[in-house]
Amino acid sequence: MSASQGRAGEREKKRPRLLFLSPLPPPVGGIAVWTNAVVRSSLAQRFEIHVVDISPSDKGAVSQRSSFRIGRVADAARILRDLLRELVFFRPQIVHINTPYRWALVRDCIAIAAARVVGGRTILHFRGGDLPERVGTLPVPVRHVLLAVLRRVDRLLALTQETRLYLESVAGKESVRYLPNFIAIDEIDPPDRTSREAPVRVLFVGWIVEAKGVRELLAAAREVRGASFTLVGPQDPEFVTTLRGSLDALGNRVELLPPHSRDEIMKLYRAADVFVLPTWREGFPNVVLEAMAWGLPVVATAVGAIPDVVRDGIDGVVVPPRDAQRLAAAIQRLVDDPGLRAAAGHRARRRVEQLFSSDAVLGQLEAVYEELLAR
Repeated sequence: MSASQGRAGEREKKRPRLLFLSPLPPPVGGIAVWTNAVVRSSLAQRFEIHVVDISPSDKGAVSQRSSFRIGRVADAARILRDLLRELVFFRPQIVHINTPYRWALVRDCIAIAAARVVGGRTILHFRGGDLPERVGTLPVPVRHVLLAVLRRVDRLLALTQETRLYLESVAGKESVRYLPNFIAIDEIDPPDRTSREAPVRVLFVGWIVEAKGVRELLAAAREVRGASFTLVGPQDPEFVTTLRGSLDALGNRVELLPPHSRDEIMKLYRAADVFVLPTWREGFPNVVLEAMAWGLPVVATAVGAIPDVVRDGIDGVVVPPRDAQRLAAAIQRLVDDPGLRAAAGHRARRRVEQLFSSDAVLGQLEAVYEELLAR
């Protein structure tokens, strides 16, 4: 083999370089789970992937306070320092930024500018479901800067159809793609729940904070007959203190669990009969996909991408946020009708297989990367 042939073969083996600005566990939040899944997916064979972890330094803390805190300024400086190091030494061809927006958008706009200076293609992936409302609350000068940045990003990825339409109105259709979340379903084998005895087991997986609708869920639990409730996830101690009266009144009908390992949470899905997520606001909750993959009917609120995923009356029941009565009625409907639970759970599993599995979605993400590499 000649030297030139060897160099050509070496170039063929060299994978494109992809850099993520994205959180990694802990804590086990939706974006961190997504990042881990991508890094471990088949895309890792196609691309050389590095990750700048944008999780806050106080990883174990759970709070409902604003995401703007002094400690987060130091975190932003650390993240940008790590980004600059990767831009200089790794030289990524694509920089994929998972943004929870809000105050993080300031940091992410700086990251976009830095990536463009060294010639990297940029992707801004919006991980919330209320982008138009959030942009509308920004001070006018900040809003103008943000919109100008959006028009310069190579690709904008939207988790919800509402966000897609908004981004297209701002930056044009050419740069915007809708990309749902995904889960690996091969390892999930839903059990046969038809022979189970009462009570019906209702499961909530998520942050134990007010914005997840936990207070409404406990109020609904007081009204629902024939069911037990399990809530598992990272807890805001101050908020949990305010729930003590409700928890004591419900007694052993409600179990409040601390964060569990991934394997333990999978066991909770298997043991459950109904999944509930009465959140006030959301992006694209992985827990809903997980529950559906386990063949569970879902009761969830009409926020973020949830209406794009859960079809009301087909895969579960969709209710308004902050409405404990409607929530209780929806849960009771599923508790009282085993046939409805089984049919909705079966349809939920099929929907995830067809639209939200890793096979269905990772191809769409790879296509976005290939578009940018071809430019």
